[in-house]
Amino acid sequence: MLRKFIIFLLFFALSFSVNAQRVGLVLSGGGATGFAHIGVLKALEENNIPIDYITGTSAGAMIGALYVSGYSPEQIERLVLSESFEVIASGDIEDEFKNYIEVPEADASLFSLRLAKDSIFQKALATNVLNPTFLDLQMMHILGLNPKNAHENYDSLFIPFRCIASDIVTKRSILFKSGSLNQSVRASMTYPFFINPIEIDGILMFDGGLYNNFPAEDMYNEFDPDYIIGSNVSYNEPPPVEDDLMSQVRNMFSTHSDYSLPCESGIILEPDMSSIGTFEFDKIKEAIDIGYATTTAKIDSIKQFVTREVTAEEKGELRKKYHAKKPELKVSKIESHGVKKEQADYIESKLQKTKKNEILDYNKLKKRYLRLYQSEHIRSIFPTLEFLDDSTQKLSLSIKKEKPLKVAFGGHYSSRPVNTGFLSLSYSDFQLTPVSVYANAYFGKFYGSVKAGLKFYLPTPSTSYIEPMFVMNRWDYFRSFATFFEDVKPSYIVQNEVFWALQYHIATSSKSKVTVDFSNGKTEDDYYQIEDFTNADTADFTKFLYYSPGIKFSMNSLNRKQFPSAGYDFHAEARFVHGIETTEPGSTSMNQTPTNTVKNWGFLKLHYTNYFMRKGVYRLGIMTEAVYSIQPYFQNFRASILSAHSFAPIPDANLAFYDDFRSNKYFGGGLMNVFSIKDYVDIRIEAYIFQPIVRIKDVNGTAVDGNFFEDRFGMGSASVVYHSPIGPLRATVSYIGSESIINPLTFQVSFGYVLFNRKGIK
Repeated sequence: MLRKFIIFLLFFALSFSVNAQRVGLVLSGGGATGFAHIGVLKALEENNIPIDYITGTSAGAMIGALYVSGYSPEQIERLVLSESFEVIASGDIEDEFKNYIEVPEADASLFSLRLAKDSIFQKALATNVLNPTFLDLQMMHILGLNPKNAHENYDSLFIPFRCIASDIVTKRSILFKSGSLNQSVRASMTYPFFINPIEIDGILMFDGGLYNNFPAEDMYNEFDPDYIIGSNVSYNEPPPVEDDLMSQVRNMFSTHSDYSLPCESGIILEPDMSSIGTFEFDKIKEAIDIGYATTTAKIDSIKQFVTREVTAEEKGELRKKYHAKKPELKVSKIESHGVKKEQADYIESKLQKTKKNEILDYNKLKKRYLRLYQSEHIRSIFPTLEFLDDSTQKLSLSIKKEKPLKVAFGGHYSSRPVNTGFLSLSYSDFQLTPVSVYANAYFGKFYGSVKAGLKFYLPTPSTSYIEPMFVMNRWDYFRSFATFFEDVKPSYIVQNEVFWALQYHIATSSKSKVTVDFSNGKTEDDYYQIEDFTNADTADFTKFLYYSPGIKFSMNSLNRKQFPSAGYDFHAEARFVHGIETTEPGSTSMNQTPTNTVKNWGFLKLHYTNYFMRKGVYRLGIMTEAVYSIQPYFQNFRASILSAHSFAPIPDANLAFYDDFRSNKYFGGGLMNVFSIKDYVDIRIEAYIFQPIVRIKDVNGTAVDGNFFEDRFGMGSASVVYHSPIGPLRATVSYIGSESIINPLTFQVSFGYVLFNRKGIK
């Protein structure tokens, strides 16, 4: 009888032990391969395997943090496969939040460096490839709104949680078990040179995978589970190679992690991630599927030891109760750190515009936050939330100012003799309000320019700034535009322009702005009026002194400053011009009488581009442009053509002078067919029609009106464009259907941008 009683007690104890079985899940780091952990979670939940504790490093910390914040594997999968997350992973922001007024005027820059005042060379290199500001904001919203007590202790999360970061000074790993969850996870996933590190309690934190990429020991010590499931998608670095710099750097930064379990009660799942690289975030779905398949294949082995079950219905009820405890985002206070008080006041005024105690929900905060981040004066923002007693939150911002000095290099380098170099320098800083000073220079035989200016931002609710500038332009047009292997005839038109302008820009929406400006300057044109001029001939000279007020409304969401494949561009401009024309005839002029006349006119210009259709790799765009000007003709035909508006829808149309594509009254348009391959190689086929309403005709050297809609001309191009990390490399065949040229087809291979500084009155 006693023996039966003892057996019963042992059986009862064993049954109780099995029913009380606690399971811990360890998630390794691994970059893009870490998304396999989502598949692991899906398979475990589908088979009712309980998950009672989670420890994670880097990508494992991020996936684990989402799970312990009450999100199901399916919700996590939808999140990471969304277009929004794709944008985050690229370090970009969603198009609807891009602030057009903060986009600098398009120039020919190919790459740039930011320099610090105190140590120009030491601090010139960036510490990160990806700007995580948008990622940090989203993580704060998703992870920062767990119940208040979860900040005090991660045991109070939906599931108890730990994550790992690294202190590279002491060469040790840091275990997070309390504090701001989004901050802890961000510290854990700060991969060196890819994402910039953050500071917590005076320690600069780096990726937890440097010293502890598989926190199984921490799982054992912190939670002492009955059974451990490890999901490992990483490995230790192989020994450094003599001629492989990156292998040497990786070994210097990291120590070997222990990818084994600290106890016998457990299993390690090792999905085969050989087909996915650390930074191949376009393969997230593939990683999830591999993790799911690997776990499903091992599920019977797990069930041999884990007999306790938690059904999907039970998990769903628990998640519903947990989410009910989460507060809504209601930011009532904002504090900025890392900047001076007056700078903090400016930053906070951009977020809480109406009044200091304005309550911000996430949509309102996100819009203003991302607009602020796009300022050229801000390098990064890191947000954390602190819960207040009135059910609102205080938003703490760690601000890193952008390095004030910027140098940029670029230009356009072609197989045709139109090469142009580019250099720019700028200095940006702000005390009470941001200020930027800039200067650039283009240098080449075809085009040369100098531009200098200043941007003074105003403390207005909408972003606005005043911009005085000074510009000198020079175009030197050749009679022929050949390749380097052919002779080029001498210049036949040289245009010089000098002007100053005062502009006021104000944002009317995230995608639009209004610019009001006043320009004052002069143009000086040297030109010949016949084809067969000689060195003995003297050129005609026309000078035009002017002032011109104008207003422009513009909208832009194009994805590139040249050769775009998505987005739209619209601008409408109206100007009045008053000036004095002075013409001194040269030896080729039919009229040898000098003139000095006053000219007054106004014009309206409309332009619209829209890549409105996307099907697979194909994108279709449309462009239309119209100009209506009441400009009177100048002394002769050539001077009148030089002062007229030009239609140049393809970049190469700006590299020569075409009489037939200039008019004071015209409309034009065309279609852009773009076949995008992998988002960085485009095949472009473009065709346009130019329709002068009134063509400018040459009658014995004098400009006269032609008949209404008398002629029209075509223009087009076919290109292969490789969008390299610094600029476009292209091969282009262009067609210019002008009566003034013998061969309408031209071919060139080029690298860089065909972009110039602005003109005074065009």
